[in-house]
Amino acid sequence: MAADNEIPAVPPKGQIVSTQALYLTQISQYRNSLGFGGTRSPTAIWQEMKLFQPSTMAYYRELEEKDEDVANALDTLKLSVLERDRNVLPANKEDSKAADVAQFVKEQLDGLDFHAVLDCVLDAAGYGFSVQELVFDVSMGQASLQSIDDCPQELFLFGDRYYPQVGPLQMLDSPWASSGNPVPEEKFLVMSYRMRGRSRIGQPLLKAIFWPSWFKRNVQRLWLQFAEKGPGTAVVRYNDANNAEERQNAVNIAQAIVDGTAIAVPANFDYDQELLKIARSQDPAVYEHFFQAMQYSIVRRVLGETLTSFGNEGGTGSKALGTTHADTLEKRSVELCRALESMINRQLVRRLVLWNFGPDAPMPKWSFDLAEEEDLSTRLAIDSGLQGLGKKITVGYVVERYDMPLAPGENPDDVLVPNVNAPKVQEQLRSTESAAFSESEEAAKAEMAEVDELLARMKADAEQVMKERVREIADQTVPVVKP
Repeated sequence: MAADNEIPAVPPKGQIVSTQALYLTQISQYRNSLGFGGTRSPTAIWQEMKLFQPSTMAYYRELEEKDEDVANALDTLKLSVLERDRNVLPANKEDSKAADVAQFVKEQLDGLDFHAVLDCVLDAAGYGFSVQELVFDVSMGQASLQSIDDCPQELFLFGDRYYPQVGPLQMLDSPWASSGNPVPEEKFLVMSYRMRGRSRIGQPLLKAIFWPSWFKRNVQRLWLQFAEKGPGTAVVRYNDANNAEERQNAVNIAQAIVDGTAIAVPANFDYDQELLKIARSQDPAVYEHFFQAMQYSIVRRVLGETLTSFGNEGGTGSKALGTTHADTLEKRSVELCRALESMINRQLVRRLVLWNFGPDAPMPKWSFDLAEEEDLSTRLAIDSGLQGLGKKITVGYVVERYDMPLAPGENPDDVLVPNVNAPKVQEQLRSTESAAFSESEEAAKAEMAEVDELLARMKADAEQVMKERVREIADQTVPVVKP
């Protein structure tokens, strides 16, 4: 990166990431259909991810494309950022030049589908980093944005492969190359997600959720197998191990036992009935419970919560716990917003200002609206209480604080007179809280009643078992006859 007081070189015209490079990436992505199917060992896949081998991004893309829980969690995280209001703020609201610079930057961004650009940039959370190429028009002596094009991560490294990825951006000739050619960084936006040890490939969430996703998809496979082989596993014994025809007949009979409702077999054939009974007695709920546990693990890792994604976890949950989970998601969203703000201001806004206004221009700031909405019901209760204590509250204060229109004839400087006949705000709030508590209390009573019923049933069963056990002991007791 250039120093703050230096103007970076004007970027070259046109695109560096050519259609041919995109074609090579597209060819490499055809392997996605072979990804997990071609490599059965999850340990081998994990090692490739850890080493950041050329197949790493293919595995990441397959995770997002084929696991709906993974895709939904990542989309939820991205949408929590994209739905926020954003603006370009001048360095000094009172300075006309600062306002002009901010307006120029805003017009540059408004001329693009910047919302879609941010959507692509936020892929950094899932994939560790994202790369966008800036295409400028420099024909008029200024640098004007024409487009911001998303680029496949497979085409870039930050050092030779298998070496620390801490250097400048380099572009590969193909996704399978081990080294590439340096490219001008001022032509690209690079966002790294939670860099550690200066590594610019970041900490991809798709790598973090690989194991729960793999377990979930494999237990789903076992679940489907269980559904297919509901009759159980048939084992038919045969006498001559070297007789291929006899062995094949045994296999055919076993398959017929599983698939058919009526079969004809020799009079002397033998099969294992216990395996059929064991399979039939297996509770399929064990697959469902494990599947859901892995779903929760994926969502917790990406969003830090489950209640707002699944309603409740395991059929339990409370309003307080739901609020806590929502706060956790909000914190992660805010941190991602701040990281995105920093990248856009350093790599895009700053360059536009330096190229078009010089190093002395006041630097505007592109930012999200991260201010928390005020709880107006609590504010109203406080204002009402202060007014009851004698604090004078003006009409203008109410209009501004509660975003209410000024009625005809009202003067903002007039002092409001309390309405003694109006219900107390504090009492209304307490009434609402009491209603909520009453609802919770009723639910608690119902749950306690269920627990009492269960304990009573267990007590009755225990008494019956104890009576039977005492009777067994008494029957086995040998009376001792004294001489």
